[in-house]
Amino acid sequence: MKVEELREAGNPYWVDVQTAGEFLGLADKTILHAGPPIEFARMCEGHRRGMASACLFEGWAKDASEAVRLLESGGVKLAAACDYATNGSGYGIITKSVPLLIIEDRDYGSRAGLFPAEGRFGGGFCGWGVYSDEIAANLAWLRDVLFRELVSVLKDAGGFPLKELFAEARRMGDELHSSQKAIDALFTRAIVPYALKCGNAAELLDYFASTNRFTHNFGQAASRALVLGLEAVGKRGFLTAAGGNGVEYGIKVAGSDKWYVAPAPMIEGPYLVPGAKRENQLPWLGDSSITECRGWGGRIRPVNPAITGGVVINGGMMDVNGGWMGAGSTRMPEECFRKAKEDGHDVQLA
Repeated sequence: MKVEELREAGNPYWVDVQTAGEFLGLADKTILHAGPPIEFARMCEGHRRGMASACLFEGWAKDASEAVRLLESGGVKLAAACDYATNGSGYGIITKSVPLLIIEDRDYGSRAGLFPAEGRFGGGFCGWGVYSDEIAANLAWLRDVLFRELVSVLKDAGGFPLKELFAEARRMGDELHSSQKAIDALFTRAIVPYALKCGNAAELLDYFASTNRFTHNFGQAASRALVLGLEAVGKRGFLTAAGGNGVEYGIKVAGSDKWYVAPAPMIEGPYLVPGAKRENQLPWLGDSSITECRGWGGRIRPVNPAITGGVVINGGMMDVNGGWMGAGSTRMPEECFRKAKEDGHDVQLA
């Protein structure tokens, strides 16, 4: 399929919030992560810490040392998020108890889920792989309290439509990966009638109004649902997954479960948060470039002209010590596409 077709395809609705155990059938002592599959010993330091955080979050270990021993022993299964009906934004840490925003593509009957933005904790546990009692309690609150009534309202209404919001945001200048001021505002206004039917309307509206780029997660789940739906009906010639684990970057193409990998690129960009040190920057980490797979993100935004070759992707710079340190752009490695073409897949580089 051509990029222009993918960009306009699909009809996403927010329909539910479920745990990863419920929606993905994720088993106990299983951790999903961003990027192609990688064993614990080869993971970057940030991802290793995220795996330990997951063990603490689920109660599989009492402290970080015990978590590392458990991981090194092979007592926990590690898997790529994009081998399931989800993807890993940022560090992409998903375990059975993590809540997922469930997006259904009404044109293809496909569903995908992604964890919500963690409010005042930023990327928090799922996106940044950081654990604390407060972060864990906040994620449980999102799962068990904040969205509970709203989910019932969404179901009664037949879901919350997203297609026109995404389309209007693009007309207003958003590219729906890194630039999301418009879609955040449009979504917050549109959700008001649904929120007002809930007893915790004030908390809901405060979350949507104060959480920067919360629609980032909705757009990724909508993109993942679309490409899975297209693949299921036999469409070919596009990516169904794209992301990095801080060591390697990988893509998957429609019609195949195989990962095509190359060394993860560094994101180039002038913006750093105060106090961030560029020497602490990790190579590309995260699956948020799923938005580029459906023609958003760097596909429709002017980027650094010095970056040449491959498909442009926008994204966040991740700090080896945890958290987000800035933003910029890079290109998907050409080697991934070359390997896919050698296997007979007709995928376009640009």
